[in-house]
Amino acid sequence: MSNDQQTPVPPTTDESLADAVAHAHKKLEQPATWPGNVPSQTQALEVLCGKRTLVMSLPNARRLQEKLTLPEREALMDEGLADSLREAVAMRWRLAAAQDLLLTAGGRVDQAALEALLAEVDRALEALRAATPATPDLGLAIDRTWETLTQEAVDFSTNVKAAAAQPAAPAHPAPKKPAATGKVTFQPQEPDPQNAPRRSNKVLFVGLGLAVALVAAYHVTQGQNTVAPPTAYTQSGAPPDTVIIPNSSDGSLLVRSLRTGPATPQQEAWFKQQEASGMQLKPQGPGAWLLVPTAKAPATAGNGSP
Repeated sequence: MSNDQQTPVPPTTDESLADAVAHAHKKLEQPATWPGNVPSQTQALEVLCGKRTLVMSLPNARRLQEKLTLPEREALMDEGLADSLREAVAMRWRLAAAQDLLLTAGGRVDQAALEALLAEVDRALEALRAATPATPDLGLAIDRTWETLTQEAVDFSTNVKAAAAQPAAPAHPAPKKPAATGKVTFQPQEPDPQNAPRRSNKVLFVGLGLAVALVAAYHVTQGQNTVAPPTAYTQSGAPPDTVIIPNSSDGSLLVRSLRTGPATPQQEAWFKQQEASGMQLKPQGPGAWLLVPTAKAPATAGNGSP
């Protein structure tokens, strides 16, 4: 009686090579660490021009796109009309996308990618300042975009600082299986919490210090140890390491510190001077304050001394 039992055939060299290639591709396809997963400038322009659709959910970036002005849309669609404006709008979209993706970063940051992103913001602002618009409408749009991108960059730095200051998540609970939402995720594979050394966000916070200062000051000179805010956002007698954004409509001043932690003694002294001059100080969150003119009571008949 013959033995019909089949003997397992060992994998061939070709099959082993195919498995190795597939494994290598899988490793290469690991999601990039934030902000390395932020769409590039070219991808942002394609999205804004309707040539690309992203599968990821970016609500802040989507809202920014919906609120673009007519000159901004014209600059996007007509390459060569106002290239500095076109590139700056794409940069604004990327910052909004970066803030969306920061929520999924899980405390992990690619320092080189962050510094590269901030350098692109710096170049976009410089290009706007050097632009020679063809029409007054484009000139107004360029000025508006410069101011908006400046404010958005400061807000971005504040959000990065806030995320870095969040306490580290405990390493004890077992990881939960993510729900099947159909959306792309951007977190790399978690290390084994039993074997991985515990680390706090203090390391991340220190690592982001220079990058946060770069985005708030918008430029740094090689070889210098300090950064200075742009002259448009300083005032005579203002403390160092401080950005001041005036609001001409109501006379208020938005104040942001380039340093982490509470206000410095110089900033505290300056706040007291402002309060003595009739301004009211309103904290707006970590490293941010709003100075508003104190409302004066209207003079009415009968209030005077007899």
